[in-house]
Amino acid sequence: MKNFDLSLLLIRLGLGIMLLMHGIAKIINGVGGVKGMLASKGLPEFIAYFAYLGEVIAPIMLIIGLYTRMACVFVLGTCFTIVFVAYYPSLFALTNHGGFRAEIVYLYIFMALAIIFSGSGKYAARRD
Repeated sequence: MKNFDLSLLLIRLGLGIMLLMHGIAKIINGVGGVKGMLASKGLPEFIAYFAYLGEVIAPIMLIIGLYTRMACVFVLGTCFTIVFVAYYPSLFALTNHGGFRAEIVYLYIFMALAIIFSGSGKYAARRD
């Protein structure tokens, strides 16, 4: 596979940059909105601070290619929390345009799974 490592780099960069944008918003605005969503589902508010791990630290790890599989585990934890808090019980609800309401989160989940199964590729600070 001639371009396999380049493909992994592009997946890592895409996932990392998209998630980091959410993390930057959390840094600027705080996690108050996340706390409210967690509380509405009966979950402890301190879990909101893990958003910094899944949306700042893990994306930076993905972008530079450092412990990418571990970073993806953090991403998956964040994504599954988002799915439960924001989309459960209508996990497969559709928009007016025919896509899933939670499709961006599902894309993040599948991109993270792809990296977990394939590793970081050779264009990484630490290949795994």
